[in-house]
Amino acid sequence: MKGKSLRFRINLWYTILMCVVSTALIVCTVVTARTTEKSEAQQNLIRSVERNIDEIEVENGILDIESDFAYINDGVYAIVFNSEGNIIGGSYPDGFATDTELKNGRFALEGDYYFYDSKIEFLKYEYKIHGISGEILSSECDGLDSYTPFDGDTDVVGEGCTLTYEEAYSIALEHSGINREHAELMMARSYEYNEEQLYEIEFYCPEKGYEDIWIRGVTLSADLGGVWDTIAKLATILVPLVVILAAAVGSILSKKALSPIGRLSDAVSETRSGNDLSKRIELTDSDKTLTVLTENINAMFERLQSSFESEKQFSSDVSHELRTPTAVILAECEYQLSRNDIDKEAAEGFETLKKQAISIRDIISQLLYFASIEQGREKPAFARENLSELVLAVCDDIQQIDQKGITLKREISDDIYMPFDISMITRLVTNLLSNAFVYSPENSAVTVGLKKEDKNVVFTVKDNGIGIAPEHIDKIWNRFYRVDKSRSRSEGCSGLGLAMVKQIAELHGAKVSVESEVGKGSTFTVEFIL
Repeated sequence: MKGKSLRFRINLWYTILMCVVSTALIVCTVVTARTTEKSEAQQNLIRSVERNIDEIEVENGILDIESDFAYINDGVYAIVFNSEGNIIGGSYPDGFATDTELKNGRFALEGDYYFYDSKIEFLKYEYKIHGISGEILSSECDGLDSYTPFDGDTDVVGEGCTLTYEEAYSIALEHSGINREHAELMMARSYEYNEEQLYEIEFYCPEKGYEDIWIRGVTLSADLGGVWDTIAKLATILVPLVVILAAAVGSILSKKALSPIGRLSDAVSETRSGNDLSKRIELTDSDKTLTVLTENINAMFERLQSSFESEKQFSSDVSHELRTPTAVILAECEYQLSRNDIDKEAAEGFETLKKQAISIRDIISQLLYFASIEQGREKPAFARENLSELVLAVCDDIQQIDQKGITLKREISDDIYMPFDISMITRLVTNLLSNAFVYSPENSAVTVGLKKEDKNVVFTVKDNGIGIAPEHIDKIWNRFYRVDKSRSRSEGCSGLGLAMVKQIAELHGAKVSVESEVGKGSTFTVEFIL
């Protein structure tokens, strides 16, 4: 086996396993065939139920059982139930026990009748949307029998349309009232119908569009009881043997055949866990497939590294280029505002322009600071200092410029010394405190904590502000991400503060986290690992 490809090894062992299983199944089939007659009733029952499933849908929130639904077909009775088990269509044949519990996918014998139960969960949404006007032409919610996520480009515009797939999808989501984060696009296509350009959008959502519907098919069992008794007895003996054999052989074979994949996975995890994308995977193996896979992964890391470097350089270059025009705008505003002959309306305009230019200057300054950290020009100058005094000093500064009457509570332990960069940690503390003051209501309280826990130092900022919804928690550390964009803009927030907090914390080997509840406030924690 040495030198053979991974595919060859897996295929070989899989073929051996399938031969063993197939042989056991063939023997079972032959033995069963000698004593029983095969019946089509079972397959006919299941097929009848599954065909009827396609005839039930929800249109505009109303359940629709179409006229093609077969309540009685070829000896099969179809009964429709709501989620509470009440019959809403069809009827049982005489002699069937009507109190039999519904159970999805169950095929069983009850008296002289076989029955099969199937549950419809309305998880698939289908929309037809006009490709130009965006008008919703039809909307349906169907049961989901299979799920394939959409892998196309949603920015594509269909031929003859003015809307993109993405815009049509957004219209469908808004109409259904489903949050985009809870939905997954399955299909987006455009076509022409009656000289009109249409989009067909299908998406999946675990939030059901209608209560579950059940279909039970019932048919007379005839003489099938003896057949299934015989098969059940054989299955009781053969199935456990096949399962045990397959489990034992599969365990041994997978361990041997896939052990190189495990080593490759370990190598990738080691590279992924670090911050240095210049690392490459070195995996010595004679297998050609693994060699090609390793080369492709290294090429991917190289491309990612190139992209990240380009992004860093772009941020730095753009920020440098914007500094001069921003300075010119500020200088011109200062000059115009210093004139004695300027009228009130013009002065208000220049004041607004000056305010926005200052905001841009601050953002440029933060971007340049980010770029200098990412490019290694700004490195921490660690020195053992009194962190307690630094936090108290920042609290004093923040309290002096507060205009909202916020009470700043200080739960700061005395004389906590640790190695840190004074400039960076000052920025970290300032950003967290400023953030708390911005999002706290007037006359509320903000609590600043600093203490030692075991060998670590824990810094916390707690506010009673608007809080953060769970879906935003993981995103607030990203640059330019703002939960409440309109409020953040009015407060002068750029969306860079928390991203900078995380960057500085990581440079100090610290962990950042947040606990928040909407309407009750947030607690940000920085834990310095000493």
